[in-house]
Amino acid sequence: MTKIFFDSVAAAVAHLAAQDVSVASFVDGIQGIDLNDAQQVNAFLAPQLLRVEQGIYMIKYPAADYAEFMPVDTQGTLWSAGSLYYSGDIAGKPEWFDVAADDMPYADASRTQFLQENWMAAIGYKWNRLDLERGQQLGINVIADKSDAASKSAERFIHKVALRGDGAKFATGFVNNPLATTVTAAGQITANSDADEDIAIIEDAINSVEQNTNETYQADTVALPSTTFNILRKKRLAGTTMSALQYLRESTDRGPLTIKKTRHLETAGAGGTKRIAAYANTPEVHRFHLPGGGHQLFNTQPYQKGPFSWEVPGLMSIGGYENRIPKAITFVDGA
Repeated sequence: MTKIFFDSVAAAVAHLAAQDVSVASFVDGIQGIDLNDAQQVNAFLAPQLLRVEQGIYMIKYPAADYAEFMPVDTQGTLWSAGSLYYSGDIAGKPEWFDVAADDMPYADASRTQFLQENWMAAIGYKWNRLDLERGQQLGINVIADKSDAASKSAERFIHKVALRGDGAKFATGFVNNPLATTVTAAGQITANSDADEDIAIIEDAINSVEQNTNETYQADTVALPSTTFNILRKKRLAGTTMSALQYLRESTDRGPLTIKKTRHLETAGAGGTKRIAAYANTPEVHRFHLPGGGHQLFNTQPYQKGPFSWEVPGLMSIGGYENRIPKAITFVDGA
């Protein structure tokens, strides 16, 4: 390789400008640099010495797993105004009767109408020619990334509304619903607490659902704060190799017990304490209304806003969390 020496940076730039087009981008970039300014020269030359990785490392966010804690009702369309449903009950009871009498006791059925309203939320994405050109230089699909960002942002928003509410259209969600039966724990579940006492706290919550509903519902799901879940997973029962969590899952005569964990229960209890939820996880008891199935992007024909800019709108319809059988859900605070 032939070595060429120059008496100034300006002479080197002039030489490069006369070379192959492969160095054109370097020359174009350095043309605007004041070669007498050391700071400008260093700021330009340093990136030229580095390898630019193709692609971008994205920040990770917690999973939007709201559907694991409650049934999600997707009936209806994005444009549905809401849902109308009825709750029924029966009245009357048999009485001792003389066949010669004319005062026959009668049964009756009553119905109550309920209205659940949907609200619209939106998030889309936009891009311009500059975004596309720079994305091509980095080896990334800008439009796909922006579309993915809109979808993930929508899922996180839906997750928040379902679990905690948003404080605007829906004041509460599943973990802070005021209708559920709420009790105070007999003790706290910690790394040093007794495993049998820990299990008793959760068993009492499970049993309360059956008791409060006159044995019409049974708790099949328990939701725990993430820290409590991990404590019970590590804690062993005396004289066994079985963890407290495993015992709760397997040693029950009620059938399979699903145990979930969520960070949203860490401060959901009274005074910002931990909260445990034991409940019958069926659509009859509670549900989250998401008509149309959630966020939808209208990207079949992007809307051109200007000569070099486009946008894609995105909409979602949310009806919020609904607790239809409050006694079938028990919250235990302070555990």
